[in-house]
Amino acid sequence: MRIGGVVALLLVAGIAYGIWSHNFEPSPPVVTTGIVGQDLPASVQVTTLTQSDLYPLSQEIVGVTVVNFFASWCAPCRAENPVLLQLQAEGVRVIGVAVRDDPDATRQFLDDVGDPFFRVLSDRPGSTLTNLGLGGEVPQTLVVSERGQVLFHHAGPLAGTDGEAALEEIRELAGPR
Repeated sequence: MRIGGVVALLLVAGIAYGIWSHNFEPSPPVVTTGIVGQDLPASVQVTTLTQSDLYPLSQEIVGVTVVNFFASWCAPCRAENPVLLQLQAEGVRVIGVAVRDDPDATRQFLDDVGDPFFRVLSDRPGSTLTNLGLGGEVPQTLVVSERGQVLFHHAGPLAGTDGEAALEEIRELAGPR
């Protein structure tokens, strides 16, 4: 009888553990957008801050280039700006695309926090991120090869634990040559 009781207890414990572990499984991995490995599509159009003629963002890619999507109204963009300034100081070519932003507000923002960009572009309607399949949130950062292929994508600020890991990858891919 004692063995039967132990077996029953082990059976109940096993079932309970199975139910508990099923209910507390780790979250599934984040699904990527699939932009990495793809070429920048011609549909991703930008303007300069001073002109309204659209042209493909891919025309701005000269060598390995970091493209940072930001906005003056974005608090996380302000938080990551010192990191972008550091990349600039290290010789990394960083282009900024101001998303859903007024050009005067963009200029004021960069005057206030420092301008880390080789060139500042504009996407007033906010279509660049959606055309890339990245949603619409800023900041987001891409590393693009000299041939226009996206090598890396990071959603969110380049600050904190996730940002530090992304920064290491950016430096590895786009550091000074």
